[in-house]
Amino acid sequence: MIMLVVVGTCAIVWQDVLRARDRAIAASRELCARAGVQLLDQSVSLRRLSLARLRGGGIGLRRQYTFEVSTNGSDRHRGSLHYEGRRLDNFSLPLRADDPSLASLTRLN
Repeated sequence: MIMLVVVGTCAIVWQDVLRARDRAIAASRELCARAGVQLLDQSVSLRRLSLARLRGGGIGLRRQYTFEVSTNGSDRHRGSLHYEGRRLDNFSLPLRADDPSLASLTRLN
């Protein structure tokens, strides 16, 4: 019985990890498309995972994902996504902050 509980818990955690990664990939694709840069390797990698107090007052996971982009097809730059729980809290792309094409990106969630 204990083995069944352990296996079930592992399966639930694994599915949550995969869903979070899928959300991060979708967000990185959308950010890159809006910013006019190319998402390289079509993937993200989990850089940091920690417990954090969320804005709603509860405790949840804070995840940081990194990915690589190209601005002209021959260079590589690093971008990142910061999630608090399931909400995209912050992101960074290798572009100027005052670029007018990024004005709409701050509203992505």
